[in-house]
Amino acid sequence: MFDEPSSYLDVKQRLNAARMIRGMLLDHKYVIVVEHDLSILDYLSDFVCCLYGAPGAYGVVTMPFSVREGINIFLAGYVPTEQMRFRDYELTFRVSAEADTQQNERELTEEEVKEKERLKKLNYNYPDMVKTLGAFKINIESGVFNASETVVMLGQNGTGKTTMIKMLAGIHKPDDESLELPRLNISYKPQ
Repeated sequence: MFDEPSSYLDVKQRLNAARMIRGMLLDHKYVIVVEHDLSILDYLSDFVCCLYGAPGAYGVVTMPFSVREGINIFLAGYVPTEQMRFRDYELTFRVSAEADTQQNERELTEEEVKEKERLKKLNYNYPDMVKTLGAFKINIESGVFNASETVVMLGQNGTGKTTMIKMLAGIHKPDDESLELPRLNISYKPQ
């Protein structure tokens, strides 16, 4: 049994832990894992039991479902085999590229064109940058953060995610101090 094996692990460590757990599976053994990370759950599982209830009051464990079905039941907040709704709302993921594709399939109204132009002005463009901290050096390719989108910095511990965020927040300066980063009101919450 494993209780939240991916907690506090970076992506590479999570995958290594999942491989190790899968490697323990033999014909005469079973493995039970409690996990919150849906991507690791999807990678690791053969079956999923969903739990619902009221914290500190009661809990209900569903029968095992296929991984896909179990994840979809959890996201929907509804167990069809028991005709039980355990959440008043669905958990959904907004995919901006998909939204843009759907929007481009029809003609935009004048109001939508103006809104798109307004949002474009709110984009945060940053240049190619290099930062050296002792023996560590990060090379950042230029890019853009679009208004109304959430961007996740994904990578192994020690690869520069925090360093880049600190550069964008103005806490660290690029090695080439003549580079101008856009001045924006950025809130930075350290880990």
